[in-house]
Amino acid sequence: MLLAQQASKKGTILNGQFQDSQKKPVRGATIKLMHASDTAKALYRISDSLGKFSFTGLTADTYILDIQVQNYENLHKYISVDQQKDSVQLGVITLADHYNDMETVSVTAVRPVTMNGDTTEFNADAYTVKPDATAGDLLSKMAGLEVDKDGNVQSDGQPVPKIYVNGKPFFGDNPAMAVKNLPADAIKKIQVYDAQTDQSKFTGFDDGERIRTINIVTRRKFKGLFGRPSVAIGSRDASLKNPLYRIDGKAFLYGPDKQLSFVAKADNTRGARVGKNHGSTYGANYRNKIGETSKIAASYMLNKNMGSGDSRTWRQDLYTNDTVFNKNTVRSSWNQQINHNFNLDWETKFDSTNELYIRPRYSIASDHNTNSSTTTIDSAYKEQVTPKNKTVNSGRSDGNQHNFNLSATYNHRFKKRGRSISLDLNMNSNSNDRIRTSNTELFDYVADSLEITRRKFINTANNTSYRANLDYTEPLGLHHMLQLELNGAYSNSESDQRAFNYDSLSSGYTDIDSVLTNLYGNTYQSTRTTLSYRYHDEHVRFSVGSGTQWGNVRSLNRTKNTDIHQDYVNLYPTASFSYKFNKWRRLRFRYSGRTSQPSVSQMQPIVDNSNPLYIRAGNPDLKQRFNHNAFIEYSTRDSVTSRSFYGKIDAELAENSVVNSVTRLDNGGQYSIPVNINGNYQMSAYLGVGLPIHWIESNLDLQTRINRQHMVSLIDGVKNYTTQHVFSETFRWRSNLKKALDINLTTRPTYHLTNYSVSKSTDGNYFDQLIAFDGTWYSESGWESSAGFHYTLYAGLPKEQQNNSTILNISFAKSFAQKAAKLTLSVTDLLNQSNGMDFVRSDNFIQQTQNDVFKRYFLLTFSYNLKDLHLHFGGSKSAEQKEDAGESQPHSGHKNRNSGDGHARGGRAGRNV
Repeated sequence: MLLAQQASKKGTILNGQFQDSQKKPVRGATIKLMHASDTAKALYRISDSLGKFSFTGLTADTYILDIQVQNYENLHKYISVDQQKDSVQLGVITLADHYNDMETVSVTAVRPVTMNGDTTEFNADAYTVKPDATAGDLLSKMAGLEVDKDGNVQSDGQPVPKIYVNGKPFFGDNPAMAVKNLPADAIKKIQVYDAQTDQSKFTGFDDGERIRTINIVTRRKFKGLFGRPSVAIGSRDASLKNPLYRIDGKAFLYGPDKQLSFVAKADNTRGARVGKNHGSTYGANYRNKIGETSKIAASYMLNKNMGSGDSRTWRQDLYTNDTVFNKNTVRSSWNQQINHNFNLDWETKFDSTNELYIRPRYSIASDHNTNSSTTTIDSAYKEQVTPKNKTVNSGRSDGNQHNFNLSATYNHRFKKRGRSISLDLNMNSNSNDRIRTSNTELFDYVADSLEITRRKFINTANNTSYRANLDYTEPLGLHHMLQLELNGAYSNSESDQRAFNYDSLSSGYTDIDSVLTNLYGNTYQSTRTTLSYRYHDEHVRFSVGSGTQWGNVRSLNRTKNTDIHQDYVNLYPTASFSYKFNKWRRLRFRYSGRTSQPSVSQMQPIVDNSNPLYIRAGNPDLKQRFNHNAFIEYSTRDSVTSRSFYGKIDAELAENSVVNSVTRLDNGGQYSIPVNINGNYQMSAYLGVGLPIHWIESNLDLQTRINRQHMVSLIDGVKNYTTQHVFSETFRWRSNLKKALDINLTTRPTYHLTNYSVSKSTDGNYFDQLIAFDGTWYSESGWESSAGFHYTLYAGLPKEQQNNSTILNISFAKSFAQKAAKLTLSVTDLLNQSNGMDFVRSDNFIQQTQNDVFKRYFLLTFSYNLKDLHLHFGGSKSAEQKEDAGESQPHSGHKNRNSGDGHARGGRAGRNV
């Protein structure tokens, strides 16, 4: 008995032996053993000459055994260890042979896609990109990934808000910096996964919440200095009377533990829709390891923009009895914006059981703008048109904003496996000061009157909020776990608006407007308790929970002497389920219910008639909105053929939605007040298929999107039911040729259907077709030519709303100085067809806006590739070196990090090497 107790204290022993199909021992197999609840922690063994392996000192838990060995299929299985047993004998494990398709010829190939736990890994060597390509160019070649011109990434139709490089943020919280600047040839592989929340990662309690995340793993040699600064000059025409410039200086010093980045950009070509616009961006980012336990990251960014623009808007406000108010507006504006952002991240892992994160954020912003507009409104019923009014507005606005946020998280693991406690604290404080003047001349055709209004508004708003969240998890055996969550929140906001009318006697804004002057405050506090249960095994993960929240809100208007007080009790139900059929195929479902509070301004029983055409009032009887959200998704991927399928259905149902009840006024304006209403919901479906095309070395993505939205609103006291359907199909073909040519082609037909219940005459169905082409030819001698083609076709809209356009961009380039330097001549919008048109249908209006756009222009650009300077920048081991050595890498938002190189004997997909 004593010996049994001593063995139990030393832990359990796990033994096994490998053999092949001929019953011969397999030596040299890499065996990786991971905790199922925390795959970041792993043990490694190599099978001996007899194929045997052994792990000792194991605690009671569920483990994942991952076996990789050349010429054999990888093996991935779950194993349960019971502390009552001294050893677990796996016996003899037979590994399946991995054959190539050509039985007599052995070819080493790059497998484009592999699965590593819950992570999809794309091997960069399986994709060919053009010279000087960025991470964005590489990502756009991969199945299910889309990258727009601003560096925003979508995966299977979902936005990707988090992008890491070797498990670490790149240049603060801006994922586009990595997408647009990281060289494609520095990338070894792309990892795509759904990251858990920070607390879920630490506690091991999977609450079902996910954040689509990409981790970029770089090659071993990638370190030192990189970037491609450039200088460009140009013009909108051959006369060179309106010179253009663009200066883009970015430099990145990159090491395994230390990073230093600089950004300096200035140009007058940004903001195509605001006419002449000058902008500049300056920033710096620093990341380093402090001692053995801490890491620090700090960044600063300054953005300046100044410009003017003109626009014209056509709008139809919908009312009952098929009546519409037609509004035509011509607007001119000038604006200037300055933004400063400071970010700091401090991380300390005191030991394996305690860690602390501190993240302060501070931003300062100021804006100055002037505007002028002329609006005419008429009422239309069938063929009868009645002029209502003409309004001339002008004004100026100057504002300053400050925002400070501080969050801190402390995590502690107890000795008992799965027991943990996590405390998260957050404080936010912001202020907004604004001075605004408004001059309005309203000529009412119905009353045959002219009303002139000149006002000045001085607004001050301050808000402070605090939140605390405490999580405790308790394991109930190998597959079960409970979580208790306590949450407290408090916020206080103050808003002071003072309005003054212009006094001609004093020639100033000295006459206080008592109707529009308001001083009010709002206090909100809540306490929530949530209990959740989780079950997990080799195939199933399931969690269910419910929280009860007690809260109250108080809104006090000191000017109008109104006091609004509400108490409430709410439920916060959640449920999630996932089933893993095998390594490549899985199903996931999640449901959650949440409440949201009406804003303070919506609840204040105050009438705002500062604009006689848009009179607004508050409603103190508003209730909270409750949202039901659910989705189900299914995915499968074949690593041999590289075919993939992803399907997802989303649904959202709102109870007590807060919508505006709109009533038309005789002068052509409207009166609105927020009210609660039921019946609002929306559903969407997405299907994505990725297909490799071997005979032409390319990939094809097929994407189907279906959306249905049902909106309920009040128009003239009558419920209006608006139903919108959108059907879209995307065909995206991307070449993967070995050299000389890079081609990407996309076509997307979309059909829109909109129906209104109160204004049937304005029902509208229309079709639009997008065709986009991007091609680059390049040679070994450094010559390069590119063409981008973007054609948009509309059908079914009125003639004045047909915004068909053909945008053609071309460029010619020559590399020299051992291809480090490049000179490029480019023409944007060669056919001069940019029109800046926007079209939107809402639940109670239809609107089209035409903005000033930057049409055809020419640029001559000189750029230099800094990576050829080969400067070293600190650090001991690169991420890949650590990975090759089998070390666990830190990875924010994910714990399954280690993988092989993705090489397989005889694989068909990918390029031969």
